[in-house]
Amino acid sequence: MSSSIWKNYAANEGEEPLHLNIDSLHVWIKRKNEEFWISYAYADDTKKPPRIDEKTEWERWAPKADESDIQVRPVFPDLPVIVSSEYPLKLTPGAKIEVYCRIPAWMEISLAKSKYVLHEIPINKLSRTWFGDTMEGELCYWLTSKARRNLAEVESKPFLINCPIQITNKSNTELNFERFCYRVERLSIYNVKNELWADETRIVYQGEEQHSDVTMTGKLPAHLGKGEQITKPRHPISRSFATRTFKMLFDDTLISAR
Repeated sequence: MSSSIWKNYAANEGEEPLHLNIDSLHVWIKRKNEEFWISYAYADDTKKPPRIDEKTEWERWAPKADESDIQVRPVFPDLPVIVSSEYPLKLTPGAKIEVYCRIPAWMEISLAKSKYVLHEIPINKLSRTWFGDTMEGELCYWLTSKARRNLAEVESKPFLINCPIQITNKSNTELNFERFCYRVERLSIYNVKNELWADETRIVYQGEEQHSDVTMTGKLPAHLGKGEQITKPRHPISRSFATRTFKMLFDDTLISAR
């Protein structure tokens, strides 16, 4: 992906700030007094690009060693996301389907040599929601894009990660597939023909009151080939795990916005 935004950059002392723009996110990076300075802003609805001036607020880092190159990579959000289906779908007992969702990446800015992470910035701001009940649950992001059966008619974008998911209904009842909790912090990101892809996730539904068996396979679907891994999981796991995936008791409760 050498021609994309995801690569290494030189931030030399005394030069004009490096300006990175992807979708509505604008990021400026500069070196001053042997420090790294970073500022960012989002374009508003008027599409007028934000600018930096003498009033711009900067976050500053003093590195341990003398480094000038930075690495910019895509990473998954730091929390699970709630994904809705493109349309309500009922899976009969024994049914198996393939769906795809597209997760907006965060921009990770790190020192190229030491790999020390300076900042992580959401490319799209996501609202937060609670998945669970008052006794058990977790904080998640609410995703506005929908899971769909194929990606043939959607536009490829350099900040959207294509995520293949296989869902199997092994219960004795129908699975009403409307939304599910997707634990993206356990996924890798790959470059496949200049598109971002995640390794395949397999979810086995055991029933409404049971936890689902979830497996992050650690590899792409066979039809995509191997690809190039560019980001490892935030929280890697070596085997499948059981967790509540489909039942959300506090539906549509947005408790804060990022």
